[in-house]
Amino acid sequence: MSAEDDSHTLRIFGLLFVNSFLIGAAVGIHQQGLWFPEESNWAKIAGLYMMSATFIQMVAFMIYKLFFQERLEDQSYIQGLHSSMRRSMKKINAETQQFQVGLELEAKRAQQQKQMQLLRNKVMEDDDESGLSEKMMIELR
Repeated sequence: MSAEDDSHTLRIFGLLFVNSFLIGAAVGIHQQGLWFPEESNWAKIAGLYMMSATFIQMVAFMIYKLFFQERLEDQSYIQGLHSSMRRSMKKINAETQQFQVGLELEAKRAQQQKQMQLLRNKVMEDDDESGLSEKMMIELR
């Protein structure tokens, strides 16, 4: 199972737990006679249970909205900023490395061209000297 599957499973169990707790609270309120009077008709009692459970769930939802949702949204916003900052830093690091490799290649290329020019000059000098020595040999004969 992946972490995302575990997260979904925990959310489902959390939802079931909260619903069970809220329905239990509604049953307890009815049992104590705090909310509505005793009824003998099971349909009326079921309707009253549903209304009380819905009311308690709405109160719980409003408490969640007031106290927890803003903090969770702030956390997700900050996490989004952190992840975008990490992506930007990785991109900048990659570009910097690519630029450094380019500079190193240019330096090596310049060094090789300089070496080739030195060798070319040396060969030219050797050719000039050998040409002079051949001319001297021809003149000596």
